Amino acid sequence: MNTKNADQVADGTPTAPVSSSQSLGQQLRAAREARGISLREVSEGTRISMRYLEAIESDNYKHLPGGIFNRSFVKAYARHIGFNEATAMEAFTRTANEQGDKSEEFTPYRPRVYANNEARPKWVTALLTILILAILSLGVYAALHWYQRRKADRAQELQTNSEVARQQSNPNAQPSPNAPISLSNAFSVRVRAKNQKVWIQTQVDDKSAEAVELKPEETKEFTPQERLRLQYARSMASNLEVMINNRLAKVPTESRAKSAEMVITKDYERLLQ
Repeated sequence: MNTKNADQVADGTPTAPVSSSQSLGQQLRAAREARGISLREVSEGTRISMRYLEAIESDNYKHLPGGIFNRSFVKAYARHIGFNEATAMEAFTRTANEQGDKSEEFTPYRPRVYANNEARPKWVTALLTILILAILSLGVYAALHWYQRRKADRAQELQTNSEVARQQSNPNAQPSPNAPISLSNAFSVRVRAKNQKVWIQTQVDDKSAEAVELKPEETKEFTPQERLRLQYARSMASNLEVMINNRLAKVPTESRAKSAEMVITKDYERLLQ
């Protein structure tokens, strides 16, 4: 009977056996060495510095930039060497908690299963039904409000364009006192990675922060209403290009921490070169 060795991965490449007593860094290093991949190759493939990769293999996360960057680095490393990403992330969270980082606390989800002789209380079913109906009603109301707002904005835009056309055809005519004034609070920000891949964390206005991977020469555009917050490794600041309303801005590098931050608001003149 033809069977695969237990110490081989699906494509036939031998790998070191993973012990449950091994830390995440030891497992990643063993998987990398089993595939014959050097740490330099991982660094070149993921654009993660050797110093950060060595910190991951030694389970010393205090030497990483912190926050969402740590999870992104571990996930990219595991993906590059063919290590199971879910297993890596679970082990990373557990190790981070042991090192005192409560932001990475891992609480496995254990759904409650009702036995045949254990019926769900009627009040629970009724509460869930009411909650679902409330969420659906809120969604319908939000969609209706958005449609009405969009329709009103469109009508105002058409009226403004009509007024502008009338003024252009008759420059001496006085503008109508009821003519709407076109205002736009949004401004445009384009972020580009120059020669290397760059990891950045972005936050548009009050939305949730998002990790973005910019490949070389890749551009990401944002249109915030009030502000845009960019966080990046201080060592990669020179590889970032930021354009605000088609005007080149200076990317700050002043920071005592390993990561730097750039906050762009409507008062962005001070950031321009």
